[in-house]
Amino acid sequence: MSRGKKRVLILLVLFLTAFILMTIQHSSQRSGKIFILLRSLSYPYDMINSLTSSAKNTLKEFWSAFDENKRLKKDLRDALFERQRYSEVIHENKRLNEMLNMKEHLPNYVTTAKVIARGYDKLLNIVIMDKGKNNGVKKDMAVMSPAGLVGKVYSVKDDFSEVLLLKDPNFSVAVRLQNSRREGIISGTGHNYCLLKYVPPEESVVKGELVITSGLDGVFPQGLPVGVISLVKKEGIEFFQYIQVLPLQSDAKIEEVAVVSK
Repeated sequence: MSRGKKRVLILLVLFLTAFILMTIQHSSQRSGKIFILLRSLSYPYDMINSLTSSAKNTLKEFWSAFDENKRLKKDLRDALFERQRYSEVIHENKRLNEMLNMKEHLPNYVTTAKVIARGYDKLLNIVIMDKGKNNGVKKDMAVMSPAGLVGKVYSVKDDFSEVLLLKDPNFSVAVRLQNSRREGIISGTGHNYCLLKYVPPEESVVKGELVITSGLDGVFPQGLPVGVISLVKKEGIEFFQYIQVLPLQSDAKIEEVAVVSK
C-alpha cells in the first residue's frame, strides 16, 4: 500500500473514532437529562410514598401503644381488685377470729350470725341477721359483737331474725357502772348516743367510765359491755343526772354478731 493511501486510512480511522466518541458523549448527556427529568417527575410520588409509609408506621405504633396501654390498665385493675379482695379476706378473718374468741368467753352463747340487711320499718332501728328459729334463736335474746352489745332479738322467723338496736327509743337494758357499781337503765334515743337514767345527783359518775349489763332485767346476761359515759350534767336537774352513753358498737359497722340467751 502506498504511503498516500496509508495516510488516508489513518485519517479515516481517526475521524470515525472522533465521531463515535462525540456520539457517545451526546448520548450520555441526553440520557442524563432524561434521568433528571424522570427523577423530577417521580419526586412527588416518592415523597407521597415516603409520607404514607411513615404515617402507616406511626399509626401502627400508635395502635400498638394503645393496645399495650389498654392491657396494662386491665392488669392494673385486676391487681387492685385482687389486692382489695385479699384485704377484705384478711379483715373478715380478723373479725371471725374475734367472734370465735368471744364465743369461748360467752357461757350462754347460742349461735353466730351475719347481718344481711337493714330493717324496712322506718319507725324502728332494726337490722336483719341470717339466723332464726332453726338455729335456736328466740325473741328477746341478747345480740353481741366483739365490740359490745348490739341490741336484742325483736322478731324471729325460721331462717332469719330482726334485731332491735341499742339506739332505738323502744330499747332499754338494766346496767351498772363498772367502777362505781351504780345501777341504772339505759334507753335509746334514736341518735348515736343513749341515756343512762335514774342516777341520783349525789352519785359520782366519771366521763369515760365503762357501762355493762347488770342482768337485773332478766333479759340480758350480766357483764356484757354496753358503752362509755360521754357526757354528765348535774346543773339544772331536779331528781336524776343527765348522762349520755356512747355505745361501744356503732350500728353502721355491724357485720357479724353472736346471739346470747338469758
